Amino acid sequence: MKDFFKHSDYFYYICLDRDANILDSNEHLQKETRFLNHALEGSSFSELVYYKDFSNYQSLLEKSLIEGERKFKLDIRKIKSDGLDFYWTKWEFTINSGNSESIEILGLGHIIENVNEKSVQFPDSINDLHAKNSLMEGLLEENLIGFWIWDIAQQSDQLSLSLNEVFGYSPIQKSKSQKNVKWKKHVHPSDKVKVEENLKEHFSSNGKHPFHCEFRIKNVHKKDIWVLGYGKVLQWSPEGDPLVMAGCFFDISERKKTESLFRQQTQYLTTVTFNQTHLMRAKLANILGILEIIDPKKSAMEVAHFIKMIKTEARKLDEELRKSISDSSSLQITPPQSENQALMI
Repeated sequence: MKDFFKHSDYFYYICLDRDANILDSNEHLQKETRFLNHALEGSSFSELVYYKDFSNYQSLLEKSLIEGERKFKLDIRKIKSDGLDFYWTKWEFTINSGNSESIEILGLGHIIENVNEKSVQFPDSINDLHAKNSLMEGLLEENLIGFWIWDIAQQSDQLSLSLNEVFGYSPIQKSKSQKNVKWKKHVHPSDKVKVEENLKEHFSSNGKHPFHCEFRIKNVHKKDIWVLGYGKVLQWSPEGDPLVMAGCFFDISERKKTESLFRQQTQYLTTVTFNQTHLMRAKLANILGILEIIDPKKSAMEVAHFIKMIKTEARKLDEELRKSISDSSSLQITPPQSENQALMI
């Protein structure tokens, strides 16, 4: 059976050690990994698959070993033969163990169609790998807000029901005017320039660079939502002007909130560090200054007075050091009082 899979032009065959190093593979897999420019054997399985899927593989392997299971299945995004994109494959892994320290994992895989119900197919001319992978992550993590179709020539758009709800419109509410592009109307004023620049880049590249932009949208209730917007012109005029564009939004508010809190914490830590360092250097400067003016030839009473001053400054310096250590070990930050305050930073 092993020989059958090793000579198959349909199945991928791979043999891995516990650290995911490739021990053996079939010719079908080798042909599709020539972009590596080095032998497949001895390489890591992580070089062939999307990083999140490789992490899932490692987790399932450890779980199977702990629970005593010998097989597990996993859908994996495998890199294409050109090394520039991914497609979905289905794998079954079998664990063969000689002893607790020496194991082999045999994997059989084949191409599958992505059956995710929220999949959206953009034209094949989208070559931006980062945009594609981010789009796929958003779909899999179920952060999709909704879709829009923009009639650029008529300056009107159609929104999915979910996007209508996010903007605050009722399902039956109609536009007051035909020339009313609702998705652009709800872009936050501070982000309009950035959105227009990304649209201009997409149009001027004739679609080679997809519309891929992070910005805020504001609904009719004046609530700000951070989104990751994607779009693609689907129809061009004979003169090369964009006519119809489709796009979608993913909710990234939680990620932006986390980033905002991290920036505040970093700024707070920087400020605390500066203040503490300034105070400690001031105390040390006082000690050094006193040492400079001590004259051993002076009277014992005068020298004793200076030594007492040094001890006082040394105690103050010790207090600042203790305070600095305590603050650094229990550093906390008070979150913003509202989500909008956090996102505005």
